Amino acid sequence: MALWCYDLDTHEAVIVFKDDRENFRMLKPMWIVNMYASDINKFFRHDIFYKEKDAHQALRFQRVACFCYYRGIHAGSSWSEKH
Repeated sequence: MALWCYDLDTHEAVIVFKDDRENFRMLKPMWIVNMYASDINKFFRHDIFYKEKDAHQALRFQRVACFCYYRGIHAGSSWSEKH
C-alpha cells in the first residue's frame, strides 16, 4: 500500500511504501520531479492525507505529482522530448 501524508510539525511529506514504515520525507514539493515514474504514478493514484488546516501546503505536493504524471516528467525523462 502506498501512503503519503503531510506532517505539520516538520512541514514535510512523509512517504510510506512498504511495511507501514516511514521510507523517507520530502521537504519541497518540487523534489517529486526527480522521482521515478512508478513512484509518481503511486502518488497520483493515492491522495495525500492531511488535516484541514494543512490543506494549502499539503495540496502543493499533490499538485506537483499530478503535473508530473500528466506531463510525463520524472527521473530519466528528457525535457526536450516533452516540448
